[in-house]
Amino acid sequence: MNANMHGRFFAATKRRPLCLLALALLTLPLRALAAPLPGLVGLIPEAATAELALEGRAVRSGFGTAAPALLPRHPAAETIRAALATEPRTVLVEAIFLYGRPAPTDGAAEFRTLYGLLRAVSSLEGIEYWSESRKTMRTFYAESYRIDGPETRRRLPDEALGPGPLPSEEAIFVFQRDLSFGANVYRYAFRALPGAIALESSNLTRMSYGLVPVLGPDKLRVRLLVIPAAEGILFYVASAADAASVPGLKAKLESSFANRAEALFRWFSRSLSSAAR
Repeated sequence: MNANMHGRFFAATKRRPLCLLALALLTLPLRALAAPLPGLVGLIPEAATAELALEGRAVRSGFGTAAPALLPRHPAAETIRAALATEPRTVLVEAIFLYGRPAPTDGAAEFRTLYGLLRAVSSLEGIEYWSESRKTMRTFYAESYRIDGPETRRRLPDEALGPGPLPSEEAIFVFQRDLSFGANVYRYAFRALPGAIALESSNLTRMSYGLVPVLGPDKLRVRLLVIPAAEGILFYVASAADAASVPGLKAKLESSFANRAEALFRWFSRSLSSAAR
């Protein structure tokens, strides 16, 4: 997304202005660290502090076995770190965003809301991302919905959360038609962890860029980590791909993954703002 569009998005949201978040990051009193929710200062990786304070986001990319640079300083991030240390890949794009809001009066209720929003995969249908190659906004998912299995692919509605504790782990199958990579089936795995929600998606079908096959099954893994804090919510995305050796493909994936991560954050932000009304 270009700078003007990015600025308009953050200006249009109903979150606390980023200047106040910058002040919170730079002058957070020690008493905030003892709050029921952790303080942002203890969660934000040093590499992202300045960018998050000024822009509300930070992006890093690496090729080959480059180590992640933007993982939040939270125990839930260590599972992602361990997975990335062993998976073969050609490109890794990380993005971390900050959704600003006052400390919630009911942290457990907010956590449950966040989990439910991430499971609502049909709401991803129609979201847009900034296409660097076309220099315009483009539909990310033309179709997105839960299915009964990768073979039968019968459409199912989003499943509402039932009463009782959140599941510690669950997985669903999802069909998504992406205007760049075509129609594919994914496995979405959700985990409700202490103080964080993790989502990992992996492709179950071969993905093509136009007519060119670029990613075999299970060669694209997108990991989300949502961490509520006292002063806001951290939204982390790591997209790791083991792509075919196609000239120029790495650069295309790098740009695409970064802009798609921002599209996911905009979806998350709108969904959360709507749920708060």
